[in-house]
Amino acid sequence: MNGARWWPVAIVLVLGVTVVANVAVYWTANHDPSFAVEPDYYRRAVEWDSTVAREKRSAALRWTVDVRLDPPVNGEATLRVRLRGDDGTSLDSVDVRAEASHNARGAEVFVVRLAPTGSGQYTGEIPSVRQGLWRVDLSAIRGRDAFTERVTLDNGSPATP
Repeated sequence: MNGARWWPVAIVLVLGVTVVANVAVYWTANHDPSFAVEPDYYRRAVEWDSTVAREKRSAALRWTVDVRLDPPVNGEATLRVRLRGDDGTSLDSVDVRAEASHNARGAEVFVVRLAPTGSGQYTGEIPSVRQGLWRVDLSAIRGRDAFTERVTLDNGSPATP
């Protein structure tokens, strides 16, 4: 085969490599659990003013929250939350929910409704064996009062293999 016949083959090969590379990038981008996109980011951007107003109403409640995530046992980690009012008293009869994600796996978000255990304390189980840094978005609703808080916490270092 002379040089005049090789260039169409070279073009087909270059196009084939490009298609394979694009498919590999697409697959990697859509199957990487450490890559996360904020859900409903456009809607949240449009509703930014109402989000700021909601955060101001939440801050005006002056509630405080203590959050702890125990190291995992048997594939579950226990999330413990204690709520206190602005005067330091325990807050009971509150609907507490959490969205938790490990920093290394931002695409895996665990949504849990916490059960009251008395004296302003609430617990829930997160099905995960991961240790390290976690982002926990809490929402606590009692009547017309709505409290939100984002907490970053550490539930211990992973065991060394």
